[in-house]
Amino acid sequence: MTTPARRTMDVAAIVVNFRTADSTVEAVTTVFRELQDFEDSRVIVVDNDSGDGSFDKLDAVFSDPKWGNRVTVVDSKHNGGYGYGINIGVRRALALPRPPRLVYVINPDAVVDTGALKRLVSFVDSHPDAGLVGCHIYGPTGEEVKAFRFPSFWGEVEGTARTKILSRLLQNHRVSLTPTESCEVDWVSGTSMLIRAELLSSGLLFDEGFFLYFEEVDFARRVRKAGWKVYFVNDARVGHIGSLSTGMTDEGRRMPGYWFQARRRYFVKHHGPVYGAACDVAWACGYAICVAKATMLRRSVVFRPRLWRDFVRYSATNLMKPAPDAEQNVTMLQATASEIAK
Repeated sequence: MTTPARRTMDVAAIVVNFRTADSTVEAVTTVFRELQDFEDSRVIVVDNDSGDGSFDKLDAVFSDPKWGNRVTVVDSKHNGGYGYGINIGVRRALALPRPPRLVYVINPDAVVDTGALKRLVSFVDSHPDAGLVGCHIYGPTGEEVKAFRFPSFWGEVEGTARTKILSRLLQNHRVSLTPTESCEVDWVSGTSMLIRAELLSSGLLFDEGFFLYFEEVDFARRVRKAGWKVYFVNDARVGHIGSLSTGMTDEGRRMPGYWFQARRRYFVKHHGPVYGAACDVAWACGYAICVAKATMLRRSVVFRPRLWRDFVRYSATNLMKPAPDAEQNVTMLQATASEIAK
């Protein structure tokens, strides 16, 4: 006798919180509003071992009957990184009596525009080859993030050189894209992603070796390798304050070590250590071009504090070593947090 297939619900949304409980509540509020259009949908909030009372606060807020028992707060017990937190939420969603057919991942410092999630779902439903779709992200001062090419040797040169001539010559290698309509792309921002649950249940989860950053780039590459397509949906808009828990929006702060480690892991994992080393050279050349141009024109150039020193420390001097796993990333984060904050 065969076991009957479980009925599915439409969407399970996942929000990973780390010491941003107030913004997480705001994010969930906008997601919850959008989920009213879908049958038996729910939200899973994963507190990534914040250690600041976030779990208790979130649990108290979402225990209120007004949420209709449709928001679950999970304590990860360990901060293994953003992808680690997403995977906890995914496993919880897939284990539900009625697992979702789609999983929506949104940052805790993002707010969903009215109708955005419905547009993403409609797009997936009309594109059976879509495994992952992203949306039009906008910031508080009007900045926009849409879609991307995969990082590459020439993309590293273009990204750090910051010169109009090179940007024109290397426009087909520029990582950031600005499409004006929905289209297939290499990867989309991890701020807001709708993922087909079939893909996740097959075992294609986030690589927990990426503590923070590049996890969505790696995920999109593996989605495409598995035979699915990645799309950008232009008319689905999500507002994003940006990196509240990490301070990455503050240009006066150093780039955290785990960003360099994630970058290195991506290149080594997908292209090998030789190509990764070449991309380090490309980054350094672009940086040198930018500084040389600014010096000749007697202009100031704004880079993160100690950027070159940190680049050498975390990328160039370590590229031939194995990429770090999640535990190593956590240890490194704890060891360098006070230094990064200087």
